[in-house]
Amino acid sequence: MELALGTFPVERVVLGSPPGWTAGRLVVDPARVRARVREDPRIRDVAVDVVAPGEPVRIIHVRDIIEPRTKVEGPGHTYPGICGHPVETVGEGVTLRYAGFGVLIASEVLPHIRRTVSAATDSLIDMSGPGAVTVYSTLRYVVLTIDTVPDLELTEWNDALLQAGHRVAADLADLLRGQTAPQRTRYALSRPAGDLPRVVHVHTLNASMVPGIGTGIYGYTRHALPVLVHPNEMLDGAIAGDAVVTYPGKCTWLHVNNPVLEALYRRDGKDLAWLGSIVSRTRWGALAEKQLSAYQTVKAAQMLGAQGALVTWNHGGNDLIEVMLTIQGLERAGITTTFLTIESDIKVVRMTPALAETGSSEPPLLFSVPEARAIVSTGTLAPPEELPPMPRVVGGATVVFDQERPDLRIPAGGALDLETLSGAYSPIFGHFDSYGLGVQSYFDY
Repeated sequence: MELALGTFPVERVVLGSPPGWTAGRLVVDPARVRARVREDPRIRDVAVDVVAPGEPVRIIHVRDIIEPRTKVEGPGHTYPGICGHPVETVGEGVTLRYAGFGVLIASEVLPHIRRTVSAATDSLIDMSGPGAVTVYSTLRYVVLTIDTVPDLELTEWNDALLQAGHRVAADLADLLRGQTAPQRTRYALSRPAGDLPRVVHVHTLNASMVPGIGTGIYGYTRHALPVLVHPNEMLDGAIAGDAVVTYPGKCTWLHVNNPVLEALYRRDGKDLAWLGSIVSRTRWGALAEKQLSAYQTVKAAQMLGAQGALVTWNHGGNDLIEVMLTIQGLERAGITTTFLTIESDIKVVRMTPALAETGSSEPPLLFSVPEARAIVSTGTLAPPEELPPMPRVVGGATVVFDQERPDLRIPAGGALDLETLSGAYSPIFGHFDSYGLGVQSYFDY
């Protein structure tokens, strides 16, 4: 399976007409974008904004970020299985993409959804200042602030937002057809050589207990037993996020820009033989289900002849149980593991004398096994004490950080005391860097 990615860097985005990309400058027609978004009767209105890194701008109500990509050769459709795209296997041919640019969906959570889904939280991206510590502050955006009809149920709200974002992303990506990409990169796994260690990527992804939302594999979001995936499929959008849970490990942009894939490709055929990726689900309801998923992942790795495994995950909480059971099983099967992980940020980096005296901080990992001996940390990002005011806010006007008090609305443009307003977990989009994209803590900024 061979995939060529043609990359068009985006160094400036402006609103205007006619739309198109030329020498790093992307012109976006706002009327055309609004028309594409409003094709869906579930959407009442949309505002279109352009935002760039370094600007004094705060983006709120971030639902998902989509990198526009279009397949010009080969089978299937980019982001298969989502928003009506066919589920034909992808990962071959030629795909064109923009670099450093995304279509950002912003939408305030509907009140009845906020009351019933605690994960549908508010999040923000500061494009400058002390809060601009994640990779998402370095991208250029077309921001779609979407107002839906008020009576949508959870899955319909999610679907309306995602379909709008993907329609716009596909339309922008199609502007690249017929152009020669300034950069072109070939991706293909090498033939395993006898003297190189055989390594598999075990990619654990959170599954949804609610059909129709969550991280999708070819659009399938529910629990399933592990599946073998070629890394090119992921580079072609086979894994995509949703618009409900704003945990950045589920962001669509991240899945096609996962640095783990690039790192393994750089080493493939040189000092390791990459066998592919086993995608397994987490957040099963019963211990026996968690064990089954782990056992089946280990079996697949054994059948591939793996000698080593790089294990990654994209969520938190009880998902770590499946991950650790998988590591335990791999090690017991003689497959050496390395685990790439965030650390818990609950009180860990708040070095106050009171916490030091009481020892009330949480361990970096909520659950572990003795076999997990090689762990690489991507750091922990607890919120800074305060974000300064921003003169421009995109995506809405107020934020809600306290799920227990959904009527407590905070003006988004003012100074935000995150310690007081949001508790231990930061509302900054990307504060958990699951795969090592950016700086490792606020102390590194």
